[in-house]
Amino acid sequence: MELQLNTRSIGSVEIIYDGKLEQAVDSDITLPEYCPDVLRILQCAIEPSITSAQAVGERVTVEGSARVRVLYAGDDSALYSFEQSYPFTRTADINGLDGGAVVSTAAKTEYANGRAVSQRRLDVHGMLGIRLVVRRRKEDAILTGAAGGGVQTRQAMLKASSLEALAEPTFQLSEVIEIEPGAPTVDQVIYRRAVALPSEVKAIKNKLLLKGNLEVRVVYRSRDSKIPVQLVHTMPISQILEAPGITEESANTLRLRTLGLEVTPKPDASGAPRLLDIAATIAAELRGYEPVELPVMTDAYSTQGGLRLDSHKMETRRLVESFQDSALAKADFDMGAGGIQNVQLVQGEVLPVQTSLQPDAIEVSGTVRAHIIYLDGDGQATHSEKEIPFTYRRARHGATGDNLTADVGVELVSEQDNISDSSLELRAELAVAGDVFQTETQEIIGAIAPAEEEEPAAARSPLTIYFAAAGEPLWEIARRYRTTTEAIREENELTGETAQEGQMLLIPGV
Repeated sequence: MELQLNTRSIGSVEIIYDGKLEQAVDSDITLPEYCPDVLRILQCAIEPSITSAQAVGERVTVEGSARVRVLYAGDDSALYSFEQSYPFTRTADINGLDGGAVVSTAAKTEYANGRAVSQRRLDVHGMLGIRLVVRRRKEDAILTGAAGGGVQTRQAMLKASSLEALAEPTFQLSEVIEIEPGAPTVDQVIYRRAVALPSEVKAIKNKLLLKGNLEVRVVYRSRDSKIPVQLVHTMPISQILEAPGITEESANTLRLRTLGLEVTPKPDASGAPRLLDIAATIAAELRGYEPVELPVMTDAYSTQGGLRLDSHKMETRRLVESFQDSALAKADFDMGAGGIQNVQLVQGEVLPVQTSLQPDAIEVSGTVRAHIIYLDGDGQATHSEKEIPFTYRRARHGATGDNLTADVGVELVSEQDNISDSSLELRAELAVAGDVFQTETQEIIGAIAPAEEEEPAAARSPLTIYFAAAGEPLWEIARRYRTTTEAIREENELTGETAQEGQMLLIPGV
């Protein structure tokens, strides 16, 4: 028995490795002469930055730096900062790496503890967690049809999104900006953060045209002001990214991550420190999907002999919606009887979020943890943590049903504060990005082949009389007697797919 098989490939993501690398950070700091003595440590933080992640052979090497930053109150109760960077290199040996592997990294601080050994010495210990994910595109061959050898097939239509592009290129942005006229000069940068937000994405063959903004927030100290100065600057993004496999018809998903940010004060032409050199490294996590609709085989038999079927369950995903949106988290806090004079610094972080798909909406709930350094009613610098809950809700578009999954990320864009008597209002602007997929699981035939021994037919006579059960599929009857559904329909002048209860059918042989 000779069979002709038809196949079609669908692309999907295969995760080769998903793990966490740890990097200890131990620092014994002696303050330089230009730094005032430490009266009280207010906050100790470690800011990780990834500079590169490369796969060579079966080893992935991640390089970066850990910036140790200590905020402390001096003898004058003003806010001071000292920071120092420590480079690191971590490696992971991973079996099965090849040239098509895409490496993703994200680093965060697991913990950071600091203490003042003396007024001039600081002892800092912490740990970074570096999540490392290695992916590659794989192709799953799907059997869509078979012919020859009297093979009869039953099929169903499958709708899916075939992954055709998987890439994570990085790019750099840099700009030297001048602070506004009249603003205090820059003595020391004590905080910096940047978030990359896409606004327009256009696909051409094997490339992606990206436009957007990098929203940069800088807080600095100045000799001209005891209160830290906040500066917000927008850097335009205009990039052409390599994306092999993407076409004009692709449905694309894109997430941007800021891997590293450096903000360095510089003097202007007069020698005054009024310039900031901003340099950022950004990773673009992009996927390109092509919609496919194809038949898959769910059952088969042969009128001429036995078949061996290899069946398995297959799960496919279809991209039904991608969105970029904004949300707001805000809350009021009573700062107690001591009150609050002014806010020196607010730093926020988005804790892990929960996503739920409701019948008519996507709902994302989470918390922004805010670290606040402020002067209390007595003028003493104080550190406090506050949590701001938020809920984002969006009407569902594109698909309904229970077989949907959503991949949603939330990033902090900016923080604002407002003081009223002893009350502090905190507001956090958030960027929400999500992709919604419809999943489908089907039992399909992955392979068929002639059986080594021919199965005996239930009937080989020219004509057999059969009394059907209610709603019995003609396919099952034809399979049992090793004939075809077309032959049964033609012999009995039928048009449907099922028989009526007690209906007498003439089953022709083939």
